Amino acid sequence: MEVTKEIEVMLDDFAKGIAGRQEVVKAIDDRVELQIEKEKAEQEKKLQDVKDNAESALEQLKAANEAMNKQIKTMVRLGAGSQEQWPHWYKDLAVWNTPEMARNFGLLVLAVADKQENARKILDEKGIDLKFAAGEKAMGEGTLAGGGALVMTENIPTLIALQEKYGVYRRNTQVYPMASDYAIAPKLSSSLTVYCPGEGTAITASDLAVNNVGLTAKMWATLTAISIQLDEDSAVAIGEVVGRQIAWAFAKKEDQVGFLGDGTGTYFGCTGITGALRGVDATIGNIKSLVVGAGNAYSELTLANFENVCGILPEYADDGEAKWFVSRLFYFTVMIKLALAAGGATATEIIQGRGAKEKTYLSYPVEFTQAMPKTEANSQICSLLGNLRMGSYLGDRRQVRIDRGDEVYFANAQIGIRGIQRVAVSVHGVGDTTDAGPICGLITAAS
Repeated sequence: MEVTKEIEVMLDDFAKGIAGRQEVVKAIDDRVELQIEKEKAEQEKKLQDVKDNAESALEQLKAANEAMNKQIKTMVRLGAGSQEQWPHWYKDLAVWNTPEMARNFGLLVLAVADKQENARKILDEKGIDLKFAAGEKAMGEGTLAGGGALVMTENIPTLIALQEKYGVYRRNTQVYPMASDYAIAPKLSSSLTVYCPGEGTAITASDLAVNNVGLTAKMWATLTAISIQLDEDSAVAIGEVVGRQIAWAFAKKEDQVGFLGDGTGTYFGCTGITGALRGVDATIGNIKSLVVGAGNAYSELTLANFENVCGILPEYADDGEAKWFVSRLFYFTVMIKLALAAGGATATEIIQGRGAKEKTYLSYPVEFTQAMPKTEANSQICSLLGNLRMGSYLGDRRQVRIDRGDEVYFANAQIGIRGIQRVAVSVHGVGDTTDAGPICGLITAAS
């Protein structure tokens, strides 16, 4: 059972009064430590198995090589002593130096391939050992020649695909259908100012300030080629498998770009939520939409850090759509642990939301996105709290389209399957160095 599932079971016991709060906290620590040790042991075992298998295979190759060389030397020695020579008209075409060598090789083939006892007897008298030959082994499923070719392999016509769930960014952001490759949305950057003029004094004028949020659609694409034979003979519907994987790959990339995009080529030049937050100021303490954690390690984060994130979220963003966005592992091993350690109403609040498998934290819903971090790092935005519809866009110029064609791959008898979509990612609600925006977060300390 995976760590997070075990923790969920323990939380259910806590809710039912079967387990105590300190008992559950200790169990979480133990499970996390056990998981780390288990993964470490598995990696060490895999490395040792690879080493042992390599050494065993090397020894077998050495033994087989020595046995073969011994037999070749014996055959050459026996043939070299023969006085019989090839006729002059055949000598240049002969593979073996003498007819005796060729005769010994022929007997070897007969003895191994057809198991002719007479040939085996003659070779035995000549001192040629046949134990190294595959023909000496009993029939079994281990090799094709030894009987494995007779055993049919059953192929279950479904593909096992154990993959993370994605599509969180698209589900929570403001999706805007784009009619062209570029669109702009006007954004109010400052409002009117109120003054109190004295009697007979002119009122100072003030203006609204508006800027633009730009959406530039870019084409994302994926391409794969499958052979015609595979398309015809595959036990599973290969076209459906590839189509599903294309859709999954796009959803994963949308989450990675939407949450982690930093403007680099990895994210197609797009800036996502964490990239936009970090771009406000080089000093993380100056970014009003971020709370700097009590330390750079997950174990140093405190419940007060998360409470402060709730505190900096603007009231206008708290309209029922604000959520926490974290990885599943972070929620169960960091956030849950802190709440249980605090006890009281905080722990109860988290557990009460579990009746319908709802995840909550400090009264806000929690949505898992596996694009968010699972391993601690310095200056890492490890959790987000915000209203993505107020602070981000996903421009949708063309939804996922899957096409197939064989023109490019005609000579190779292959079919090309292409997936494309045209989208724009834009994050504008991360505040500045004066005010927090509708998307806030918790960042670990720099050191």
